[in-house]
Amino acid sequence: MRRFSLLIIFLLLLSAVPIFSASYVGAVQTDLSGHTICVDAGHGGSDPGAVANGVEEKNINLAIALKVAKLLEEDGAKVVLTRDGDYYVSLSDRVKIANSNNCDIFISIHANAASDTSASGFEVYHYYGSTKGNELATYVDEEIAKVIPLKNRGVKEAGFYVLKYTSMPAILIETGFVTNTYDVGIITDENYQWRYAYAILHGVQRYFGVPVHDPLPTVTDIRFADHGDYFRVVLDVSQSTEYETFYYYYGYYIVIEVPNATLADLGWNSDGTWQYTETGSSSVPYIYATEYEGTVYVVLALGYPYQGYKDFTLENPYRIVVDVYS
Repeated sequence: MRRFSLLIIFLLLLSAVPIFSASYVGAVQTDLSGHTICVDAGHGGSDPGAVANGVEEKNINLAIALKVAKLLEEDGAKVVLTRDGDYYVSLSDRVKIANSNNCDIFISIHANAASDTSASGFEVYHYYGSTKGNELATYVDEEIAKVIPLKNRGVKEAGFYVLKYTSMPAILIETGFVTNTYDVGIITDENYQWRYAYAILHGVQRYFGVPVHDPLPTVTDIRFADHGDYFRVVLDVSQSTEYETFYYYYGYYIVIEVPNATLADLGWNSDGTWQYTETGSSSVPYIYATEYEGTVYVVLALGYPYQGYKDFTLENPYRIVVDVYS
């Protein structure tokens, strides 16, 4: 087995790929990495919330909350959900979840109801006198107004339990009225639910001073297995993306280059720049991965040069697959 140290492979890549020679010092944050965000789907389980026009509020809340969580995670945030399914969570437990995880902000998703069925629109609440809460609520409200064809009822103050007792800036979004048939058509439509989610993401980005953008595809995991005749490497990616594979350094490496993408923490060994793991295979003994300036590089160190390979993609979920033949 031909073994390569992390230092050697880094120096090899450094000498051949100029972008690796740039410094990380002074980089401006371009995503939500480093932030922990609690997303709260209101009601659930035995508590359906508002019920009207054949819909239960709890289902709308969860559908939008899961979409929000997905986008926030794709943009680098750590997301804490108070619930990820149809079950009951008390208000005090929701607060405990947010506080115990030291979340930076708290976002609660709800739908409204009124005896007057003409009542319509969305609104965003924060706790009385909360400056940071007002700032977050204002950004989110403004972003929702850009993409949702409902009346903007504005930013408001309230003493809701989850706003009062969370120890971080907190907002509660009323996405629309289940008692209004037009609103129901919006808040139950999956395409509009995604619009809400993107709007909330953009509002959060503004709050943290991150340029407003849609998240890049994320390489969420790298899996591998030796199948005897071939060694398979699978990159799990959050969404469809372009990539390129090529030999490097006299064929001793296969590089998978994924531009305009980010790399999740794989739980591998790390020197702060590269993540790396030993596979136990003589065909591909080591795999290295890094992200630099919006490009993910996955490097397969080969047991001998120019082993044949085939790359292809799979959908639902999206995966980049590289089979290396021994």
